[in-house]
Amino acid sequence: MKLVNQQLIKNNNLKLLYNLIHQEQGISRTQLARLSQLSKTTVSSLVDELIERNFIYDSGTEENGAIGRNPNSLQLKSGELYVVVMRWSEREIETQVIDICGSTVFQLLTVLGSRSYGEESAQIFFHTILEEFPSQQLLGISIVIPAMIDGEREEIFSTTLNPSLLTPDTISILRRNFSQFPVALLNDTACTAYAEKIYARVSEQDFAFINFDKGIGATLFIRNVMLGQATASYTQFGHYSVNPKGRLCSCGNHGCLEITIGEDALREQLLKTGTPTPLTALLELTYADLGTSATYGDAAAQKVIQYIVENFSPALANLVCLVHPKLIIIGGRGKELGAVFLEELQKSLKTTGFQKMMSSLQVRYGMLDSDACFKGAMKYFFDIHFDFTQTMTAKIFFG
Repeated sequence: MKLVNQQLIKNNNLKLLYNLIHQEQGISRTQLARLSQLSKTTVSSLVDELIERNFIYDSGTEENGAIGRNPNSLQLKSGELYVVVMRWSEREIETQVIDICGSTVFQLLTVLGSRSYGEESAQIFFHTILEEFPSQQLLGISIVIPAMIDGEREEIFSTTLNPSLLTPDTISILRRNFSQFPVALLNDTACTAYAEKIYARVSEQDFAFINFDKGIGATLFIRNVMLGQATASYTQFGHYSVNPKGRLCSCGNHGCLEITIGEDALREQLLKTGTPTPLTALLELTYADLGTSATYGDAAAQKVIQYIVENFSPALANLVCLVHPKLIIIGGRGKELGAVFLEELQKSLKTTGFQKMMSSLQVRYGMLDSDACFKGAMKYFFDIHFDFTQTMTAKIFFG
């Protein structure tokens, strides 16, 4: 038990120092000791270990204008250690290899054929990734899924993935094929939210990230902690019913938010407006199409955006009443709805919900690009699941 506790303490301290260096490149050992409240001897020893294991490097002294000897500068070491991130989508697997500094060094898009998601992921990893990267440089694998993940039952459910390719034995396939590597199954919205928190430096401790895509997802941070981890199990905001008499959703509920305002529902709403618009020629209507057209005055697009606001605003107000986040970040494809949507939403929230809470609420779009999900999955795996003190093999993490 004593050895386990020592390993846990050491792992936590190594992560603490690594993340301090990540936040402030060029920091010195003395500064690390002050910020971490660890002794200078402990910091020096742990920093030496991080250097020896290629996580960081000492770039030497830097001029800072101070009198006397300048301290050495510590930096993250790029191009040495990586996390493999595979994002499963409707009929594709997008793979990125990302180094611990957050730089993507390899990308691959695979269209699924007859193989299942689990089988194709193993094929990509062993026949492509391991030919490009030595196994000792790979810290682990993050598999990002648009789904809820139940770690206790080892199930993936409530997903937009192709059901014929997501077989019941998916977890068994992953466990069997990746027995020599740690694998984390992570929800896509949670990964994007984590990227916003880390790389966009969200300062609010209580905030919600709402992901607009084919479905609607949400991840909540309360007192700086992601609720439910990266499983999407704490809340299924997209399955909040905004119309109990609405269409039947795959979850069994009626009139769910995602079936009402998800991207797949947009064209139907456009046709219902009865307003002439060139957008009716599109077989599939996207948030980007709506946002661009609404910006340039298309009346039909503006009506659909108003419809989205009318359904989204009360759902958001109820979420705020339950957990009282101070900030709402709208991400994913939802950012492409543009200024018209954001203005209408902010206007609507002033007359919706408990105004004492709503008056202090900030709403904005996410600040990161479409790769945020991959960067977040890499960083989440490293921060939450990677262990400096244990051999990371034959483990599957759920969220």
